[in-house]
Amino acid sequence: MSDNHGDSGGGGFGWGLVVGGLLGLVAGAYLASGPGRDQVDQLRSQTIELTGPDSAMRARAKAAAGRARTAVSDPEHPLRRAVQDGVAAARRRRAELEAEEAAEPPPEGTTPTNPASEN
Repeated sequence: MSDNHGDSGGGGFGWGLVVGGLLGLVAGAYLASGPGRDQVDQLRSQTIELTGPDSAMRARAKAAAGRARTAVSDPEHPLRRAVQDGVAAARRRRAELEAEEAAEPPPEGTTPTNPASEN
């Protein structure tokens, strides 16, 4: 007694894929020409309003950028000190990692290289 389940309906998945793809194509074309087009036009007009040369949003962004520049350039401002502390910490950590790498022996089967002799 042998069951031949593999032979029956072998093209069912393929046909389902083709029919599903065609239905998706039709639905996408309908939505793109209908309500979706209106949404795209509405978003485009809102974007133009917000990014226009005389928009309030642009003025607020320029004012915020000016305040940020002032804060970072003022040596007494806490933001400037925080940025400097972060840069110093990153430099210290980099030096630590480079020192650790230099102190580790090379893996077996490799030859150590001397960076000074590569010039």
